[in-house]
Amino acid sequence: MTQKDTLIRFLLPEARARGAIIRGKHIIAEANAIHGLQGEPALLFGQTLLASIMLLSISKGGVRQVLQLDASDENTPIKRMQAESKSGAVRGYVQWRDGAHPTVEGEGITALMGENILLSTVRDLGVGQPYVSTVQHDSAWLADHMLEYLRQSVQVQADMLLVGDLAMMVEAMPGCDDTHWFKAVEAMAKVSNQALEHGEPEDILKVFADLGCQIVGQDVYHYACSCSKESMKQALAGIAEEDLHELADEAGDVTLSCQYCNNHVKVNIGTDEDTCD
Repeated sequence: MTQKDTLIRFLLPEARARGAIIRGKHIIAEANAIHGLQGEPALLFGQTLLASIMLLSISKGGVRQVLQLDASDENTPIKRMQAESKSGAVRGYVQWRDGAHPTVEGEGITALMGENILLSTVRDLGVGQPYVSTVQHDSAWLADHMLEYLRQSVQVQADMLLVGDLAMMVEAMPGCDDTHWFKAVEAMAKVSNQALEHGEPEDILKVFADLGCQIVGQDVYHYACSCSKESMKQALAGIAEEDLHELADEAGDVTLSCQYCNNHVKVNIGTDEDTCD
């Protein structure tokens, strides 16, 4: 059974703000074990997963949140990084350039994906068409890209921290003026580096005590993929028969792989029988 991490949602009445915090130790460990990531790529991928959860936590009625990062430079090690979260679960993948090595020197997102990264989101409200938005920004830190997205696309005042396996966000609510907002970010800035790296979320929230911090809800998340044999086999439906034969091996088997969890299904195009590896 995959271990889970807890997201805490909280209110700051004296600052007229709200927020969420999660230490995603187990999510990140499971994700990187599946995708074989270490070092800076593992850190960035883990923070992308947590950032997607943060966005879902503030989505009004949202049932699915996709966060996608695309490199605009064609020579970067990583071409795309994506995370998809829904209630209780998050999954994602890393798309490497051909020939790129998963061990990369350097610090920050620019070392992996270059400058002027495209950040796209899909917010599925469960009814009607999903809301899609894309912004472009240049920063070495994923949190800066997230804040630029919130400023441009969602048009909310927010601050976010992504440090190691910790994600924390504070968002202004209606009636929050400059004085209120200063109180929120001033308190947030008082969290020590030691606490950000190793502290329990409940202890970190004590910095907001003077703002009347109230925990209003908790949600558990784990890294989980919703793929199935049936959904993977449906990917073959739109492929022409001659192309299927080119993809098949000598036994007539086509191997399908899930980019989120690396599960494999073999489908025999002659019998439509399938097996899992």
